[in-house]
Amino acid sequence: MGKNVLLIGRNPTVLAHLALALTEEGLFVQTTSAVEEASLNFDGADFDLVAFGRGVDEATNALLKAAFSDQNSNLLFVDGLAPVIPLLVKQIKVAFSDQQTQKLVTEFVCIQTDCSQVRITVKANCQLTICLYELDATHTTQQKTLVDESVSGGSHTFSLPIQSGSDATIKFLSAEADNRDLMVLPLR
Repeated sequence: MGKNVLLIGRNPTVLAHLALALTEEGLFVQTTSAVEEASLNFDGADFDLVAFGRGVDEATNALLKAAFSDQNSNLLFVDGLAPVIPLLVKQIKVAFSDQQTQKLVTEFVCIQTDCSQVRITVKANCQLTICLYELDATHTTQQKTLVDESVSGGSHTFSLPIQSGSDATIKFLSAEADNRDLMVLPLR
């Protein structure tokens, strides 16, 4: 890929793990946990993408995006779903691929409150993958592929085997189409 990425977040351990994973994908990565000073310490012109961790509050996020956009109007931004590293890597890779492609997934919603049933709408035939990411109190991520099948364009409903009694502290469902379009639902 050869793109330059700046990771901004409050947890140095998560930043280091994510930087390593992105470097293995061929990206050049710099990190900072000095969140409020990020736009003073780094120049947006040096980067293709800036990713923010969940610990960066909305107001600071907006200020940093504005400052970096002034430095580089072509800069991409990702609001990360840290500390789920595999999902963050996908978010960043999809952000880069979004530059060349149109969205395939137009809707991804829970039909039932526990998300045991979801509806997804895709614009065209594609390979659809729905995964569950669960993070426990020790920050160990479990990923389960719940759906992996070829679907036609249109709306589809899936029943998902999600267990409500797990030890996960953070959960996300992701819907990925053709490995290039991603939508994510946080679960409660």
